[in-house]
Amino acid sequence: MSFQWVLDNATTLSIDRLDTVASTQSRDGTVKAISRGTPKKIFRVRLPDGPRWSDIYTDIVAAEALDRHTTATITIEYAKFPWYYGNTSPGSEESYTVICVEFP
Repeated sequence: MSFQWVLDNATTLSIDRLDTVASTQSRDGTVKAISRGTPKKIFRVRLPDGPRWSDIYTDIVAAEALDRHTTATITIEYAKFPWYYGNTSPGSEESYTVICVEFP
């Protein structure tokens, strides 16, 4: 069991790709902003409402057991999420090492 199961069964997937920035303002009103390192991608996934709890219980318990300390590798499949790749070819699927920061 991995987070890949969650992604493979997702009904929606959103990705926050915005940079985290820090800013300061001097006394004369000058504002300076700087990026705070390599931006992290935040994935938000929604599972379907339809499956019976008894059918997916073991998968959800296994995902929760990974907790907030276990990293896992996921692949965003072109066939399921073509919008993520824009105009790139289907052969360029991306993989990420992820950690769960929130589990409802």
